[in-house]
Amino acid sequence: MFRVSKPAPHPLAVRFADVVAFLVQGIWEALRRGQIAGPLMCRLRLRLNRMSHRFAVLVAHLAKFGVDAPRRTYHRKQPPGPASSQDPAQGDQAEGDQAQGGPAQDIPSKRPRVPAPPLWQAVRMPHRRNWLVGISLDINCASGRLQHLMHDPELAALLAVSPRLVALLRQLCRMLSVEFPHGILPPPPPRKPRAPRRRRWHPPRRGDLLFLLRMGKPLPES
Repeated sequence: MFRVSKPAPHPLAVRFADVVAFLVQGIWEALRRGQIAGPLMCRLRLRLNRMSHRFAVLVAHLAKFGVDAPRRTYHRKQPPGPASSQDPAQGDQAEGDQAQGGPAQDIPSKRPRVPAPPLWQAVRMPHRRNWLVGISLDINCASGRLQHLMHDPELAALLAVSPRLVALLRQLCRMLSVEFPHGILPPPPPRKPRAPRRRRWHPPRRGDLLFLLRMGKPLPES
């Protein structure tokens, strides 16, 4: 039997995997020092590994075709209709029970039991900017490597034609305070001009009132 050899990963995917490995190592070091919670570390490590895999797939597709793959269309299943139509045999039996005077007993339907999410999914991820910077030395090294990788001309060209790649790296860059190359992200929307604040009348100080009394001038009416 012949084994189909997998194609070699893209050099950009290899460099990004090294960045993720440094980042995961720094997270482990922060966990050992007690600077980050265990469930948060598990969720973050799983997200980073998935991000590395998606990055490799996206870069391989972009290197081959030059554009993003079309999005898949998912067809949701229609919910079952109301239980208005029932079996005619059951309807005849129910009418017979009501004719005999026996009350129709409704069997209570049991609600489907929703399993609780795992602990690493129940933990909420922080959303503030650069919250990972400064926790560990390896995390800072990973931040520097990612900043150097983001300004690579080849990756910058892929980011210019792939909105999916930008959306994939945007959250990681926000965690590590890494800036995108100039012209990749759209400019922020203009802020609405603030309405002028209405000045309130401030009562004069006690020293000013005494000065007016000494000068023989009438006090301002309150």
